[in-house]
Amino acid sequence: METKRELEELIVANKNLAEELFITHKELVFQSEETEKRVVELIVANKKLSEELEIAHKKLLFQNEEKAKRAAELILANKELAFQNEEKAKRAAELILANKELVFQNEEKAKRAAELIIANTELAFQAKLDIANNELLNQYAEKAKHAEELILRNNELKQLLQLNADKDRFISILAHDLRGPFNSILGFLDLLCENIHEYDIAKIEKNVNIINDSAQRVHNLLEAILMWTRAESGRLLYKPQVVNLKTTANDILEILKPSANKKSITLNCLVEEELTVVADPEMLKTVLRNLLSNAIKFTHKEGRVSINALQTESNIVITVSDNGIGIAPDIQSMLFDISQVHTTSGTANESGTGLGLLLCKNLVAKHDGIIWVESEEGKGSEFKFTLPIIKDPSSQL
Repeated sequence: METKRELEELIVANKNLAEELFITHKELVFQSEETEKRVVELIVANKKLSEELEIAHKKLLFQNEEKAKRAAELILANKELAFQNEEKAKRAAELILANKELVFQNEEKAKRAAELIIANTELAFQAKLDIANNELLNQYAEKAKHAEELILRNNELKQLLQLNADKDRFISILAHDLRGPFNSILGFLDLLCENIHEYDIAKIEKNVNIINDSAQRVHNLLEAILMWTRAESGRLLYKPQVVNLKTTANDILEILKPSANKKSITLNCLVEEELTVVADPEMLKTVLRNLLSNAIKFTHKEGRVSINALQTESNIVITVSDNGIGIAPDIQSMLFDISQVHTTSGTANESGTGLGLLLCKNLVAKHDGIIWVESEEGKGSEFKFTLPIIKDPSSQL
């Protein structure tokens, strides 16, 4: 608004200047005309005076020498006056030329003033356009912001719907996997209850072992579910400390040795003695237990399962490998995705839910690490994950 008012004041000032220049021009023209009239009158007067002097000269010729001298003096005076008149005429001519130049300059100034008026009008119009453009840009920015908010809300809604669908699918899978062990437990319990007096000790022991195995599977599954839900909800506390990796790995291998012995599978710990990592001990044990259990599960009798570790500049890469059945490429992409939980029976028909790998991914992520798989069907698998290192093992966290 301030710029617009200044432009209007400038236009009014330019108009006033143009009018003043026009009036001045008229006055100069009038003065030039008066000067020309005066010059003409002087010329006429000079002519009359010359004639009178000629008459007086003739009369003075008949007078005495003094009068002749006086006449001569008058002639000289007349010539001087004529010279002065000529100078005045020249001056008048110069004034006329100057007036013409001034008139030309006034005309140029008038043209310039007209151009300024046009330019000011265009500038005012451009200013209005700029204001309109700014308003349009502000409106566009508001609409863009609103569109971004709508897109963000739409994405959040999609994520919530996907999360809800994933959880529904996950719950249905868990229900299916829990039903099998419970059916086994209930079925063999019914047999024992009906035939407790007819079965001998060996048969009772066999049924009890089956029931025990099924109950253990349910217990392990429930433990995994509880830990996974705590990790998902953020209630699983991360308590890192310096951990000797070989000692922890040997502890887990000792626990899993009975399962490996049933299939005559060789367990190897190839981790260096003094290698340490920064990790939550319980979370690390859970990850190793799940990966090693899966390796035993999908390895044929008399196979081999190993755990190794390689230290880099930034972290430690831990590898659990086997020479088992391997994993198809299309299945590998589903292993760590909750929306595509996949279950496969082991080489001895061992069952599972696929929840263990999801739990491993979550626990490794709490250590700012990543987990992945490298596998080829019929040649075995390598599950790898990273953990941070500590340069000085003697320091305490």
